[in-house]
Amino acid sequence: MSQDNTPPRDGSPREGDKDGVPPAPKNPPHAAGEQPPRVPGDQPPAAGEQPPATPLTPPSGLQPDPAPELDPDFVPDPGSQPDPALPPSDGQAPSYEMPYPGQQPDPGQQPFPGQESPPEPHGDPVKRQRLVIGGIVVGVLVLIGVVIWVLLNLLGTRPEAAVTTPSATATPGPLPRDANSKDFQVGDCFADFDPNASEARAVACDTEHSAQLIGVHVYPGDDSFPGTNALRDKGREVCKTAVAKLTEAAGNYVLLQQNVYPSPTSWDRGDRRVDCFIVVDSGNTIKEDLLQK
Repeated sequence: MSQDNTPPRDGSPREGDKDGVPPAPKNPPHAAGEQPPRVPGDQPPAAGEQPPATPLTPPSGLQPDPAPELDPDFVPDPGSQPDPALPPSDGQAPSYEMPYPGQQPDPGQQPFPGQESPPEPHGDPVKRQRLVIGGIVVGVLVLIGVVIWVLLNLLGTRPEAAVTTPSATATPGPLPRDANSKDFQVGDCFADFDPNASEARAVACDTEHSAQLIGVHVYPGDDSFPGTNALRDKGREVCKTAVAKLTEAAGNYVLLQQNVYPSPTSWDRGDRRVDCFIVVDSGNTIKEDLLQK
């Protein structure tokens, strides 16, 4: 039988007990909470002073377990790691949780290190809704514009109703220049008037003139020549009636009555007119119409 030469754990030389029973301890262990016996010469502890702590001595032959060795393959609990949201202390590198394969960060959380940012959602639904509403409004406005354009074109091509205006009463206008005496009309004005001429220059009555025809009497075409005196008397009668139709402006001028009637020769040529004129002594000094309409 070989002898065990392994040294004991406390480093003391091994006693050669054959039965393997350890020797009795020199100081028996104290029960829990029991004070160790006082040794003569020890001073009692002062009031309020705690006695010095006495290290617990394991029973004789029992040694404390050695410090556990660190396992190189040991992975610490993620819950015991510092919070990633807290800034790391000086000299300490920030630690991040590693995601599981296919794991996405929570909404609003930064992506994990080495992981791409999640794709943004395809557009804002509120913005899309506003775009749709805006498109509808624009379409309605365009449609209204087209309808208005069509209506304007239709109304613009409609034939306008003929507007009937009452025709003005025909009034004798001025005679042409160098008109013949048989074509004179009541109200005509003449410049440089000569009662013995067969023609006269007719002008507008609001321009300078010297005479205006105010009355006419025409004999029937089949009448015989009445005589010079009868024609003179007829002329005076016509002027008397026509002078009553002059305007108040006639009082601004010195006017003379001039009767023109046919001679026996002109009667034979068909002249049947007896005319009454108002004239000035000289010059074209009348510049207005002196006959009431």
